[in-house]
Amino acid sequence: MIKERLNWITTATALLAVMLLSACAGKSPPVDFYTLNATALSADAEAAGTRCSNSVIAIGPVNWPRYLDQPRIVTRTGPNRLNFDEFHRWAGSLNDDFERILIKNLARLLQSELLVSNRRSARFNPAYRVELDIEQFDGQLGGDVILDVKWVITAIKSGKPDETHATTIRETTTAPDYDALVSASSRAAAQLSQEIASELNKVCPAVQD
Repeated sequence: MIKERLNWITTATALLAVMLLSACAGKSPPVDFYTLNATALSADAEAAGTRCSNSVIAIGPVNWPRYLDQPRIVTRTGPNRLNFDEFHRWAGSLNDDFERILIKNLARLLQSELLVSNRRSARFNPAYRVELDIEQFDGQLGGDVILDVKWVITAIKSGKPDETHATTIRETTTAPDYDALVSASSRAAAQLSQEIASELNKVCPAVQD
């Protein structure tokens, strides 16, 4: 009787151990969510000028390649290989996030609050629109983030576009993790903001005293 009870306890213990191991093996790691941030700009960059301070400027549309139009953060593992990470994701839409920080950076650079998303621009009667075609915005963990984009400024009243600009920005990460990758991505977007602000200051009319 005692032997049977010991066998039963041994069997039950073994089954419990198997169940616990199965539960642990089936448990997924937590998902981490990330967001781009408007990066602090230098004093010289913020003093770029105020020619556009009286002009409403619409930002967008921002056109993305399909491989980036998703919540998973994309990294490169080789020249022709990409990794889509299930457990490191954008906290929302990458398009909305990118557009948001572009508007925030440009507002600071142009010393203007008249920057709006193109999707909400109809009621604001914008004078200019900045349209962007993103060709690459990804990087390697512990390596570089590359932002490759073509963009154009259009004077909406005349419908006349400025020349098309091609910008390629390479920003080095500071560590082989996703926090560093997203920080480098924010810095790359800040550099793009400076280039766009410089060109807007050329096309906006001079502020009359």
